[in-house]
Amino acid sequence: MKTTSSRLAKTQAVANLTGALIIVVGLVPIITGIVRAEGMDRFWMVLGGAIVALVGVLTLVIVALQVKIESNSFRLYGQLRDMHELSLKQSALLARIAENSALSDAARSLSNREIEIDRLRETIRTVIRTESWDAGIRLVDEMESRFGFTDEAAVLRREIEEARHTAMRTKFEQASQMIEHLFKLNDWERAEKEIERLHHALPDEPRVGKLREALVQRKAKRKQELLGVWKSACGRDDVDEAISVLRELDAYLTREEARELEETARSVFKAKLLQLGTQFQFAVNEHRWRDALEIGVQITEEFPNSRMSKEVAEAMDGLRSRAGAKDVEVTFTRHTAET
Repeated sequence: MKTTSSRLAKTQAVANLTGALIIVVGLVPIITGIVRAEGMDRFWMVLGGAIVALVGVLTLVIVALQVKIESNSFRLYGQLRDMHELSLKQSALLARIAENSALSDAARSLSNREIEIDRLRETIRTVIRTESWDAGIRLVDEMESRFGFTDEAAVLRREIEEARHTAMRTKFEQASQMIEHLFKLNDWERAEKEIERLHHALPDEPRVGKLREALVQRKAKRKQELLGVWKSACGRDDVDEAISVLRELDAYLTREEARELEETARSVFKAKLLQLGTQFQFAVNEHRWRDALEIGVQITEEFPNSRMSKEVAEAMDGLRSRAGAKDVEVTFTRHTAET
């Protein structure tokens, strides 16, 4: 850059000197013409000198412009070269930054991967605790496909299966104990509902089917027991026990079976009504008005459609008056037998 500036300075000096000489050469004929020449000779000498002097001036101007343009060009060239060098330095710097950034991204990616894996493991553990077995298997499959943890996935699958088996066994044992308790209470409706609930919770558990079979067998066994007690009570003319058994037995009977027992049941209820009627008559004859009132209420409550019930109802006001009670509340089960 210094060499170029020196060369331009020398060029401009030479040009200035040349221009000055040309101007001097042009001034000589002008001065000579003005001083010595006359007429047309003076005109031509002045004109020629002026032209030469003008050429000298133009030479100075042109050279000055050329030097200025060249100087600007070299200065622009220098600036462009400096910018190019700066660009190269910045490119190298950016390359190093990009390389470091790539390494940082890789490290960050590895860090994020570890965090994601740990979160996935924690989620799988939570799913196992909440007994969401299918969701747990899907998460383990995702771990294997996304991260390639085949061995760990196999271990987790075994853990899920073992946890599922343990939970199913515990649920079945708890439900079985409750169902067995309902069997003992002869609460077949609730037992059936519990079995269905257990089936929905453990659809693949074969022992649920055995519980259904046990329900049918135990219910049938209880039915046969009641039928035996019913026949025995009827054979012994134990009206109260026969009625008590018939009330429970009614839930087990089909329509056909109920029709078969209908005549016997009617006889039992008639016997019960006659029994109550006899007790009512004795209480009235013995002036036990309170007892008579209570028996009368029982007759009207249990056998409202019988002729005896209507006769007793007509005497109730008098019995209440004699018993000194406006009302006697007694709860009985109604029957439809008529005499």
